[in-house]
Amino acid sequence: MNCSKYGLMQIGDLAAKAGVTPRTIRYYEELGIVEPEERTGGGFRLYSESQLRRLQIVQSLKDLGFGLDRIREFFNLKNGAESGGGVARALVEHLVEQGRHIDDRISQYTLMKERNKKAIEILNGCLCCTVKACERDCHHCEVYREHEEVPDLIECTIYES
Repeated sequence: MNCSKYGLMQIGDLAAKAGVTPRTIRYYEELGIVEPEERTGGGFRLYSESQLRRLQIVQSLKDLGFGLDRIREFFNLKNGAESGGGVARALVEHLVEQGRHIDDRISQYTLMKERNKKAIEILNGCLCCTVKACERDCHHCEVYREHEEVPDLIECTIYES
């Protein structure tokens, strides 16, 4: 069968165009996110441009931080709503929740940035240390003791068990 004659492509061609692996496409099929347009008599999956576009949308939403379960829900929103307004309401609810998730992540990254800045400040005081690494006792060092709190990244490198 000449797939290109009918505008259909096999899984390998679809994967190459979408920038994913055939295994990923089969996984998405298991999750109900994408399905072949049809199958050949020999069982080969055949996909159209609409499945390619669907895969591109999935990748774009994943890049924005949405999980596959949520993406599947997005594709199914129109099935559970009676009107366009119902679809819009459901999508707004999802996006508000995503906004809260983003705010949480921003807080985590802000804290991480502050800890990194503190670690750099402390480590800059250690740059002139000449004590051999295997002989050092950083917990008794003047640089270490002048800080009330030392980030875990530094602690893990000087931890003595």
